[in-house]
Amino acid sequence: MKRLLALAIVLALAIASEACARRATGPTVSLPELVRSYDREVTPYYPLTASEVGLDQYDRVFANDIGAQYREGLRELCARYRQDLRRVDRAALSAGELLTHDIFENRLDTCVESLGLPWHLLPVNQAGSWPTRFPILGMGRGSHPFKTVRNYEDFLGRMDGFVVWVDTAIENMRVGISRGITQPRDAMVKLVPQLDAHIVEDPRASAFYEPLKSFPASFDEAARRSITERYLEAIERKIVPTYRKLRAFVQDEYIPRCRTSYGLAEIPGGRDMYRQAVRVATTTGLSPDEIFELGRREVRRLRGEIDALRAEIAAQQDAEPVSYQDVETLLRGYGELRASVEAALPRLFGRFPRAGFEVRAIEAYRELSTPSSYQGSSPDGTRPGVFYLNTSELRSSGTARVSRSLFLHEAVPGHHLQLALQRENRQLPGFRRFDWFIAFGEGWALYAESLGHELGVYQARHDRLDALIGERFRAARLVVDVGLHEKGWTREQAIDFIGGRRENAEREVERYMVWPAQALGYHIGNLRIRALRTKAEAALGAAFDVRAFHDELLKDGTMPLSILEVKMDRWIEARRRKPS
Repeated sequence: MKRLLALAIVLALAIASEACARRATGPTVSLPELVRSYDREVTPYYPLTASEVGLDQYDRVFANDIGAQYREGLRELCARYRQDLRRVDRAALSAGELLTHDIFENRLDTCVESLGLPWHLLPVNQAGSWPTRFPILGMGRGSHPFKTVRNYEDFLGRMDGFVVWVDTAIENMRVGISRGITQPRDAMVKLVPQLDAHIVEDPRASAFYEPLKSFPASFDEAARRSITERYLEAIERKIVPTYRKLRAFVQDEYIPRCRTSYGLAEIPGGRDMYRQAVRVATTTGLSPDEIFELGRREVRRLRGEIDALRAEIAAQQDAEPVSYQDVETLLRGYGELRASVEAALPRLFGRFPRAGFEVRAIEAYRELSTPSSYQGSSPDGTRPGVFYLNTSELRSSGTARVSRSLFLHEAVPGHHLQLALQRENRQLPGFRRFDWFIAFGEGWALYAESLGHELGVYQARHDRLDALIGERFRAARLVVDVGLHEKGWTREQAIDFIGGRRENAEREVERYMVWPAQALGYHIGNLRIRALRTKAEAALGAAFDVRAFHDELLKDGTMPLSILEVKMDRWIEARRRKPS
């Protein structure tokens, strides 16, 4: 009887404990329903993405993402969904749902952590903040459509939002000055001429007038006249004064009070900010010191390969690659390369996006401080992606060459192939279709450069040398970024270590100064993806199919490297067990 009584008490306590736990945590939550709810609730925070997927009720909105209300609201939302995610029964999830769960968890953790740090006090820089990116939208080269009268009217609302954003940026930077949290002076002086480009006497000379130069044929004369009048007024009374105000603040108030140091470690709380940025950029557990040493080893290895290849080129007296004297012929050279690459891609890939892409020269106002880059296509494939090519070398030296490795990185099979496939994949939850993890995305693009051998575009030794120099450059970033932000390196130390053309090295180092840790993802991601391929080749032997490997790696979109490794290990094991 005592034994039965004891058992009854234990059972009663267990039941009570379970009931308490349920009251504390709530019932089990459905992951698909939670993610759909999150997608709906987070959409207003990302109106440009909403425009891309056709949610036109947000087309007038430009988010003030550095404002207190925005930041507090988004952080609360992420914290709430993180709590709800803990109530999902992970053991009951399918393999695909597990991916979504783990990626979602990572994204929510990053959101809460990032918004708890003072990044909003550093809103403006020369390497790609909104004052230089917003004109791209205004020119009709971004995600905002200019197809209907309403589209044109809606962008006037986004101009109003941009004015508010700039006012908030100035307020935040003043707070940053008072707290000793400012950008490096050497980088910020490069922003001033970028702002000058938008302070025009004639509003018709503004970048924001561009969409009015080619109205859709369906617009009648009254609509064209009305839109033109409203845009001229908005440019003259809002856009130009806003750029003039920001320029005066940056030049007269901010730059004199900017720090003369170069790394985050020199500002209050900077080490914590940098280490958080490292975690976000690499999605690994590597410490800054481990990354620094990895970079040094990789630079030594690649220097050896470069020296050996240069010796071969000298011994064989290889002819120099073709040089181009103007932008038009240089772009034609890239067009010829594109044709040969696209013809060879089916050897390595089985799936391709609907969206195409274009190759354009970077606008003159951005080229001195903005490297070549990629801008994504629309999710329905109707707006092409854009490989923006920096052609400043033509101005400085009079000639430029086609970089095959750069094309593979920015266009195909690099950024365009990966991102367009992801955006067009309606099987993914909304947040995953438009997500971005640096180490996956940039790691893939750098890995794509190495595919030039298999695609047959590195037949000349000079092309292989260009690819190796590019890889060494990415390895050097591991050393330089940590050097600047953790080890007290100066700008000159970093420029000397990067090497190459002084103009390029300056632009890159100043980018690392204002985008802490962003440059770390490239080579770390590349090395992890190469290691996964080596593992798959060793495990599968003759059964290894490179097309299947690439398609599987890209199939589920971007994700942290730690999650990618688990996913690909499962795929390798499934292929290994598959009957031959």
